[in-house]
Amino acid sequence: MGRQVMPATPVLDALRDIHRLERDRLAAVPQKGMPKSPQAQVAFLHRRLGRSTPRVAALLGVHPETVRRYLRGQRRNPPPEFADRLHREVAARFRSRLARQADDEMRRRGLRAYITATFTFYSPSAGTSEDGRERRLNEDLTPSETERLLAARDAGDEERALQIVGQGVGEAYFDLRGTGMDVEVRDLVHIKFEL
Repeated sequence: MGRQVMPATPVLDALRDIHRLERDRLAAVPQKGMPKSPQAQVAFLHRRLGRSTPRVAALLGVHPETVRRYLRGQRRNPPPEFADRLHREVAARFRSRLARQADDEMRRRGLRAYITATFTFYSPSAGTSEDGRERRLNEDLTPSETERLLAARDAGDEERALQIVGQGVGEAYFDLRGTGMDVEVRDLVHIKFEL
């Protein structure tokens, strides 16, 4: 039976998966829910757009006085088209806020990496090991390694992300931190992250 073919960007895809799961977890927390009423939604946009009534009005395609009426609670039942547009704009901004919170939580706690791959090592004194064998490891990445990993994700750099994960997992598992040895991942079979 043959090996599964990994997607073109397995590390970045796994990071996107954990990011989405954490964002969804944060969205499920009741006190951090998205504003529900039209007045609360308009107020949310008003705060997010620097308390600029004309900017909110332009975003929603309405007159600034309409925005003021919603802010004062004088209008409560928007027409369906306006309600849809309002919901879409609020949801887009709310998701971006949750995405930042998810990234902050990952940076603060660090990630746990589950990886199946072949690891090789390089030491300035001993050279490169040719005895790479497939290993199934799960280790915690430090918050600084997680920070660098998220930066590689934001840059779309799959190669750098794999290098960071390989080095972090290898150093933790083989107790190489501070030894100057480099760890390289070859033949990645599986990767997954957890908080």
